[in-house]
Amino acid sequence: MVSVIDIIVCIVYFVIVIGVGIFASRKAKSKEDFLVAGRSLPLPMFTAAMAAVVIGGGCTIGGTTLAYNSGIGGIWVGGMYAISIFLLAWLLRTKMSNMRILSTNEGVGIFYGPYARSVSALIMLIYLFMIAVLNVVSIGAVLSIMTGLSTTVSMLIGGGIIVAYITVGGMYAVAFTDIIQFVVMTIGVMFILPILGLMNVGGFSGLSASLPPESFDLTSIGGSRIIAYVFLLVPGFLVGQDIWQKAFTAKSPQVAKKGTLLASGYIFLYAIATVIIGMCVAAAIPNLENSDLAFATAAATFCPGGVRGLVLAAALASIMSTANGGIIGSATVIFNDMISVKKPEISGKAAINTTRVLIVLVCICAVVCAIFIQSVLVALDVAYAYLSGCVFVPLVLAFLLKRVSAKAGLISLVASFITVTVLFFICGITSTYPIIFGMIVSVVLFFVVNAIDKKGKHAIDFAEDGEIFIDGKKSKA
Repeated sequence: MVSVIDIIVCIVYFVIVIGVGIFASRKAKSKEDFLVAGRSLPLPMFTAAMAAVVIGGGCTIGGTTLAYNSGIGGIWVGGMYAISIFLLAWLLRTKMSNMRILSTNEGVGIFYGPYARSVSALIMLIYLFMIAVLNVVSIGAVLSIMTGLSTTVSMLIGGGIIVAYITVGGMYAVAFTDIIQFVVMTIGVMFILPILGLMNVGGFSGLSASLPPESFDLTSIGGSRIIAYVFLLVPGFLVGQDIWQKAFTAKSPQVAKKGTLLASGYIFLYAIATVIIGMCVAAAIPNLENSDLAFATAAATFCPGGVRGLVLAAALASIMSTANGGIIGSATVIFNDMISVKKPEISGKAAINTTRVLIVLVCICAVVCAIFIQSVLVALDVAYAYLSGCVFVPLVLAFLLKRVSAKAGLISLVASFITVTVLFFICGITSTYPIIFGMIVSVVLFFVVNAIDKKGKHAIDFAEDGEIFIDGKKSKA
């Protein structure tokens, strides 16, 4: 049972986070400040921020739930997160490192034109919105266990807290609060809860005696599910707006590369911790009515008063750090790739205020949607099916190939989007077919059109100051 002192600990955490957001608001004086923290984060701050935005409810709540249901096979969620970010560090060694842009779709537009940018923006918005939704669902689960309030009310409270600090300080607020969240996550999730869980079940020997042999099989979640996570998560993390937006906050390409590598190692260790937690709950409480509450149940069961509050605050920290990435990313896409394209005169304070309004609207919509979905893993499937199935192929190929055709990118995006959407209706949102066939359609059409459209192919590069060169000549755009 959650005690008064636990709730006080969490309230203190919320007050600190909001206070830091207000403090950070003084630094947000331009659109670039508000959306990418002025591209100024040093290595320690950037590493913490990158790790925090990646982990979220998918790894913390989803990973623990999967480990509760399937044992050590739960490592596939967090493990794919870590591998994805490791590969992102490699991608940052390409021409991407010199791009001075605010959104993934802006990059799509540079390579493939304004129509492709619009299609990419729509797809990216679906992804980011579902990321926000799944983390609002996770916040509701944790706060509901803590306070005894309904999940719906808990989601409203969590959404309100996130809006409070993002709206005021933008990406600076996100970056500064991510430092706090990183520290709390490390203490609560990586150390305290796994240790207390193992003590409760008699250590690793007790865990082995309490759980069936299949719980210690890495393939326990099934081959099809493993393949689904590889296709869903790895491509998605390489091109996600929330991840790129955080990458653009580094003060130099070198900081971005090194910090991303460090973050990938941290994420893998974090994933191991969530698996231990989930398996400990399965050993102690084998018949949990709702496995999505495995993490919150672990905190309520294994931790004494006060410590329980810190661990629950750690869970909320991990969730909020990703939820804010989805929310501010959605607002960035709407403003930078939709509004600003048609009304470029909006800048400075007007741009910041417009983005603030969008942040509030996105958060309200995310809470409403979360109330109806109420499943972390379902929202995760939808988010990454669109991102990985549609955007990954044309965007990554733009960095790897010397010359690309604008028509190839546009046709690839449109056809894969239609494929994923149609297959969702035919096969259901938990099916792996939408993403697999989406990627197949994307790859085939891209290479076919890119080979045919020889006159439309261009070589696009970037100078260190972000200046664009098309076929070796400086772009006038």
